[in-house]
Amino acid sequence: MTGKIATRIAAVLAVAITITGIGISAASASTSSHPAGSASALPVRAEADNGTTWTLYSGQLGATTGSNAGYADAGEVVWLGAVSSFAGITAKGSANLAENIWITDGSEATVPGTHQLSTPANFSYGFQQAGDTYYMDSGAYAGQTLTLAQVKADFAGYDVLAWVGIDSSGTADNGYITSVNGKLVPAVLGILPVGGKVTAFAI
Repeated sequence: MTGKIATRIAAVLAVAITITGIGISAASASTSSHPAGSASALPVRAEADNGTTWTLYSGQLGATTGSNAGYADAGEVVWLGAVSSFAGITAKGSANLAENIWITDGSEATVPGTHQLSTPANFSYGFQQAGDTYYMDSGAYAGQTLTLAQVKADFAGYDVLAWVGIDSSGTADNGYITSVNGKLVPAVLGILPVGGKVTAFAI
């Protein structure tokens, strides 16, 4: 089982690196979206979700495997600054990238660790929609679609993070990121189902 997953990951990596022209050395050169020692340095970077648990990793690399529950995702988390200066998320990479906002109104947005999907996240997050609107999926505004102005007003005083990645219904998928809001974010993403299990990874 492990050998098959490793072989598939290697194949996805080879394709994605060829497409993007990004070498592994470039991808591993930056494990934080900010310089070391910066007051705004983010202690997390990669996120992977196997449909049962989701995990935030302290560096750019992360992978998780679990029973295929019909959902999986893998992405990178990038600090964008204060909500007051937030102007949306612009990611470059493969055409299948999703762009979500995470608000730092709860510790789980910035602390490495694994969490059960059966328990709601303790921070507000939402999905970027067309026209700079955001469908909020957790927090005080869950179920509402907020404009950019409303996001700034409702979350004044907090920071905003971008989650950029891929997701699927537990089926195979892969993608890549080159940059987020002009910041170099070289990453290869994959979702690999094998024998009733699914592995999601960000490298």
